[in-house]
Amino acid sequence: MVDGAMMGNRYQDFARIGPDTLGGKLLRRSWQPVMVGDDLETGKPIRLKILGEHFTAYRGESGDAFIVEDECPHRLTRLHLGWVEGDCVRCFYHGWMFDGEGRCVDQPAENENFKDKVRIKGYPVREYLGLIFGYFGEGEPPPFPYFHEIDLEKDTVTYNSHSVPCNFFQRVENDLDEVHLHYVHRVGTAEIGMNELPEIHVEETEYGIFRRGRRSNAGTNVDRTGRIFMPNAMMVITPGRAARPEWILHLAWRVPVDDEEMMSFIVTTKKGGGGGLARRAKPDPDPMYYTEEILAGRMRVQDIDPDYPGLFNVQDNVALAGQGRIVDRSRERLGQSDKGIILLRKLWEREMRAIEEGGPVKDWRRPDENLLDESDKEVQFAYS
Repeated sequence: MVDGAMMGNRYQDFARIGPDTLGGKLLRRSWQPVMVGDDLETGKPIRLKILGEHFTAYRGESGDAFIVEDECPHRLTRLHLGWVEGDCVRCFYHGWMFDGEGRCVDQPAENENFKDKVRIKGYPVREYLGLIFGYFGEGEPPPFPYFHEIDLEKDTVTYNSHSVPCNFFQRVENDLDEVHLHYVHRVGTAEIGMNELPEIHVEETEYGIFRRGRRSNAGTNVDRTGRIFMPNAMMVITPGRAARPEWILHLAWRVPVDDEEMMSFIVTTKKGGGGGLARRAKPDPDPMYYTEEILAGRMRVQDIDPDYPGLFNVQDNVALAGQGRIVDRSRERLGQSDKGIILLRKLWEREMRAIEEGGPVKDWRRPDENLLDESDKEVQFAYS
């Protein structure tokens, strides 16, 4: 399905994320997780697709991760087919070798001074919370965003990723949709007695958007807050359910693979326990199996065991992919409960227009402090 924005205001085309699009340029101004660190073995380069482009990622003999341009500039062979030597990658075809910053350091059949004239793109890389992040924009990267709400020594922290079969912006919008919790996730919320629809409050902040779903604070019907970090990350405390009654601090980055598919990179934190950092086991079967079966009409969400650990993923996948791979926003009828989505689109439109016109883009920064306030800590979340 073609996004209706393509036929109207180009500053509302949030779906297109290639390097020459306005949305793609906005995304590339911030650090993006690109893969789970455990999946990058030392000495085994891989071809990585993210943000609509291919890259070569490899882990050097030092243990450090690197991301470079996908093609060797000699005869355009993909670099991931080659070898890792030290902290460099050598092309499979004719042996040209590049370091992690993209400098050519060896050309076996060429004159010595030729290699100094050849360079590919090498990208800044950080590993954090079990994920590999890259910066793909122009110039120096912004400060790396650390999350002081997590204590790796005291908390039990898990990480992993999963695919979502639709455009990334649909997933980001869903992170601002507090009402969907009571319908898409009604199996889980009904189990814990969370049944009061919220009054929505949203506001722009220095890092993005603060949202609050106001309820009576009676029993499980508590105020629930969330924070969107521009352009495509979020932090929220997710409710429990029968199989996992405790509420969990949930970080997520919604990163495009291309225009029609995305990856969610997830870090979850249970306060206390001292469990440290570990990869979270993927549900069996994979949530995409159920997603595809449901979208094909061979089963319903209601047929899934309520204790299935990937239930929330399946529920969201079905709702979002049910809009189409790229939703036509020109046909929507938004209401007062969509305040967060409306604000998100305004911010993206404003920033994309500034990029196009060469004006100032907001310097989005998360503060160097714990953002959880007392109301967050009271949401059945033992923050100590």
